[in-house]
Amino acid sequence: MTLPTADWAAALDRMAAATGRALAELDRHTADRAAVTGPPAAADPPGLLLAWLERRLDQWDAGLAAAAAVAAGAERDLADREAAVGRWRDGFARWRDLIEQWVAPGG
Repeated sequence: MTLPTADWAAALDRMAAATGRALAELDRHTADRAAVTGPPAAADPPGLLLAWLERRLDQWDAGLAAAAAVAAGAERDLADREAAVGRWRDGFARWRDLIEQWVAPGG
């Protein structure tokens, strides 16, 4: 019995190529966004540095607001599911009680 090393090598080659493409795309994305996300040049006047910081803070605020909205939605979904589970539990408890009364002697 021979090991399928050719298949493994081909799979590793495909993974290496996919990783290379992903890293190249990440580098391109980083380069495209450097003006917005990267630190300003040290020689920039204080006014430009302050404007850069304000832009970054606005971006953080927007991200935090979006995260808060997602968290609020998740909390609402969890509360709805918890209420539904409570209703099911109450319904099953009522059925159990009725069945126990029916099965009990004299029920």
